[in-house]
Amino acid sequence: MKKYFSIIYSQVFHFLVSVSCYLNLPAFCAYLIKTSLFKPKLFKKKTKNKKIFIVLYREIGIRDVEIIYKSANSNLEFLFLKRSITKVILFCFSNRKKYFFNYLNHPTTLDDYFDQNKRNKKNHEKFWIEVIYNLKKYFNNKTLNFITFNFDYYAEAALYVGCRKNNIAVKLWHKEGIQTDLDGEHRMNTSFPKLRHMFKYFTNISVYNERTKERFIRLDKNNSKKISVNGCPRVKDFIANKIYCKKPRTILFLSFDIRRGITKIKQNKNLSFELSFNMVVKILNELSNNKNLNIIVKYKHNSGDKINNQFSKKIKVFKTGSAERFINQADIIIGHNSSATIEALVSGKFVMVPFFEKNLKLRKYLLNFDSDIVYNSETKMRKKILNLINKKVVFPLNNKKYDKTIQYYLGNPKNITERYIKFLNR
Repeated sequence: MKKYFSIIYSQVFHFLVSVSCYLNLPAFCAYLIKTSLFKPKLFKKKTKNKKIFIVLYREIGIRDVEIIYKSANSNLEFLFLKRSITKVILFCFSNRKKYFFNYLNHPTTLDDYFDQNKRNKKNHEKFWIEVIYNLKKYFNNKTLNFITFNFDYYAEAALYVGCRKNNIAVKLWHKEGIQTDLDGEHRMNTSFPKLRHMFKYFTNISVYNERTKERFIRLDKNNSKKISVNGCPRVKDFIANKIYCKKPRTILFLSFDIRRGITKIKQNKNLSFELSFNMVVKILNELSNNKNLNIIVKYKHNSGDKINNQFSKKIKVFKTGSAERFINQADIIIGHNSSATIEALVSGKFVMVPFFEKNLKLRKYLLNFDSDIVYNSETKMRKKILNLINKKVVFPLNNKKYDKTIQYYLGNPKNITERYIKFLNR
């Protein structure tokens, strides 16, 4: 019932936002936005800080903000704005044919952003300039800042223009940092350049690692003056403070997209890690008969229900819940080209990366894992698991040799809070 009312509220709200656009009522839209700003429970504590950070809500990035907020003893004030609002407004100012109520799905695409005619683009930006001007009035004794999590959120571009014209800082808290080198370079030459102009709207940029910093500077040399490498706050979720001894009993399989990491070019259209995925399923189904083992599969929502029927009924399959909870409860983690696999290394658990492909050239599309955790034989992986469950182990493991891999993607975990506070206060 609660979900039903939430959907109704969202539809009514989006309708009112669209009305404010069609009738050119930016002050009314600013009021709607002000009333829609929200604080999750963690951020409820009052503060005397004169700065307010309005975060364009993105579920994946919010965990980073939560960690810094808690570490800073709540001396920061964050409000959250649903990004669907920017999509509704872009839709209203796009060249698309509008039908009654089709704003509810705000079906905007990157093409809608680039295909805006000059008149619509000008009106779109003018509307946001006046919206931000009116929104600013509601916080006349505070300094407003906006935070976004990626530079290619095209629906937010006009909002950035509005902030710039009203002298409001927009900070890019970039939440991406884990991709294969080849895939990253491909994006540098194809999709990234299309939106490089977005960087001019950001007053400060934070990235997880040196590689991302280098790429962003290549996209826009002016980024060198405003970019800082601050690491990934989520490492704090996985750094164990307690030492304990036990026999490994819980296996976690971080289900993966079989094409993730492989450069999306024509000659690669038939390449995938499907064999590796299927072999892991086979191994886990066989091991599920072992009463000493508890096997869990965690997959992302965009994997759909396709894998449910592949696993034995003795294996627990989860679609919801954070990877953090599952990783911290597991002893042995099987993962692939994902941030969660790197985070499992941080947690000091046994990590296994399956690479059972006959086409050995696919190895270059793996992340930079140390070779001793990459398994080329399903027999060796199965044998390793069975050997591990027969002896007690001290956790967290001493995984110092994986520090190079961890820092390559997630940055240096030392002094992360201090670095992010400096980034926010610049």
